[in-house]
Amino acid sequence: MLDQVQKEIATNTQSRNLIVETHGLTRKYGDFTAVNGIDLSVYAGEVFGLLGPNGAGKSTTIKMLVTLLPPSGGSATIGGYSITKQAGSARRLIGYVPQALSADSALTGLENLMVFAKLYDLPRQEQKRRVEEALHFMGLDEVAGRMVKNYSGGMIRRLEIAQTLIHRPRVLFLDEPTIGLDPVARRAVWE
Repeated sequence: MLDQVQKEIATNTQSRNLIVETHGLTRKYGDFTAVNGIDLSVYAGEVFGLLGPNGAGKSTTIKMLVTLLPPSGGSATIGGYSITKQAGSARRLIGYVPQALSADSALTGLENLMVFAKLYDLPRQEQKRRVEEALHFMGLDEVAGRMVKNYSGGMIRRLEIAQTLIHRPRVLFLDEPTIGLDPVARRAVWE
């Protein structure tokens, strides 16, 4: 029975697209090892979480995978692209919501999304439609014209998720997306 289950798992795994893969991924700061040889495989359509106490290296791992921090050792690919040798190609497949709030509070929600549409080099004729879709998807239609400095923490998080989804990434990295949110806002972000 166990052999049959293992065979089915292997068959299902081989038929899916590998989207994130690491081998011995490591990050050191001098003598301190923040991430120690992580091996993982994540397939398209999967939800994968890094769990651990503060200081366990979760954010450091994510920063390496989104190409913001070079690994000290090992390797990783996003959609088959090396995060070190083909970082630009890997970045085009990635959406990233950092741990700290990052939306520009001096702009409206709509303006923030338009900036991201341009940064992701969306075709001009698609920008408005994609921005409207992202606002609607995250339930921000009604507040799109308001300054972000007047948004609640939950609204800012939803805006940041909309920003990172605007180019339809194949991989979405969320680094503690519900930190500091009340239970109602947390539930809205997860939904």
